[in-house]
Amino acid sequence: MLTRLMQLLYEFIKEDLRPFIREAHEYIRERRNGHEQPLMERASPADENLYNRKEAAAFLMVDPRTVTRYRIDGKLRFVYNEDNRIRYREEDLSDCYFWKWGKRPLGYTSAV
Repeated sequence: MLTRLMQLLYEFIKEDLRPFIREAHEYIRERRNGHEQPLMERASPADENLYNRKEAAAFLMVDPRTVTRYRIDGKLRFVYNEDNRIRYREEDLSDCYFWKWGKRPLGYTSAV
């Protein structure tokens, strides 16, 4: 009787729960990724204001390790330059600055 119960439970999981779990995983993946701009892009040669980690930290007035943490947590977008190194655009840094401090950095004017 226990064997039959286990077989029925296995069939229930296999037929009913797996599609549900698959849908739940896809939903969570979509929520994490969102329909926002990608966090990582390739920088075009026209981009002039690219900052390295130390320069980005000075711009944001934080420690360089904090810049790395923001990047990993998805709070700061980044690009790869032609040497395949991580760089930060001034617009993205300004957005992160606004998120952190609640205002735009002094002297920053949007290119819009």
